[in-house]
Amino acid sequence: MMNRVMGWGLLALMLTAWCSRGQPDSLAQSGETVKPPQKLVQAWSEVEHGKKDIQPGKTQSLPEIVAGLTPEGWEIFDKVMQFTAENLYEQIDGRAEFFLAYDVISMIFASFINRADTGQFIDVSIYDMGTPTNAFGVYSLERSQGEPSLDLGRTGYCSDANYYIWKGQYYIKIIASDATVELQRIGMGLARKVSDLLLDSGETVWGMSALPQTDRVPESVQYFKVDAMGLDFMQNTYTAKYRKGGTVVTIFLSQRDSPESAQAAVAGYAKYARQYGKGVDRVTVKGVDLVSCDMGGSYDVLFQKGRQMGGVSSVGDRSLAIQVAIDLWTRLRQE
Repeated sequence: MMNRVMGWGLLALMLTAWCSRGQPDSLAQSGETVKPPQKLVQAWSEVEHGKKDIQPGKTQSLPEIVAGLTPEGWEIFDKVMQFTAENLYEQIDGRAEFFLAYDVISMIFASFINRADTGQFIDVSIYDMGTPTNAFGVYSLERSQGEPSLDLGRTGYCSDANYYIWKGQYYIKIIASDATVELQRIGMGLARKVSDLLLDSGETVWGMSALPQTDRVPESVQYFKVDAMGLDFMQNTYTAKYRKGGTVVTIFLSQRDSPESAQAAVAGYAKYARQYGKGVDRVTVKGVDLVSCDMGGSYDVLFQKGRQMGGVSSVGDRSLAIQVAIDLWTRLRQE
């Protein structure tokens, strides 16, 4: 068992190796302070406190661990690459802005190719989004409805031989070149192994519990960090679909920094509705003050409750829109 001084020395060497690859696209050359992977920090913490023995030659960086997942008969194309927010566009040009809007920290990418058929590949992308909320946001907006679910991470799904997983602050994408049974099998194996590598802090995502469970359409919750429903004043907003009788309606809920900020968001929404809709009415139903927006063929009804503003969007029946908004207001805790 190593002593404390030796342990921290080896830990420093390990983190130096993880942060410095000597490549133009490495995290070390981005100029940013890099947070080491939680799994490695935990493992070394266990060594430090005598809970685990260290074996010479067993220490690996996260890219090395990912490279070690290479399926039998396959190999890594080029190398495992690491990107920060500053150079993510080099890997996903045209899509980087989406992840930047959710404060992406880094992304690790590996492309596995079949030695026997180099036209077959499986790409693995691991996005560190900094928080479970941000990771859920990118997962929720990229999610396809109606696909088979996966019992991996907090949630996930598969589409052909492609796998998408949300686990804590991480968003994992595994994309295959073809939808063959063999690639599905190999991709699933990689999905399990990558998911097992990453720790989940257990931090909750506010909107997942704040939105009512009753009548919610499964897998319909989405989180917009900015520009919810295409409106630049709608930030930190969750939306979800609900079945109300024979109608599916969309509920939205936003938690602001203060009651004043929530009130300003309601005012901004009303201003938008006056400009692009056919009229705005303020009504009080069961003691709840509501703003009813006639958007021309459908209605948006919204309210403020403490730091929260929410409501229902694009409902053809005004009475139903008001009823759903009142029900949402009633279920929300004062925050």
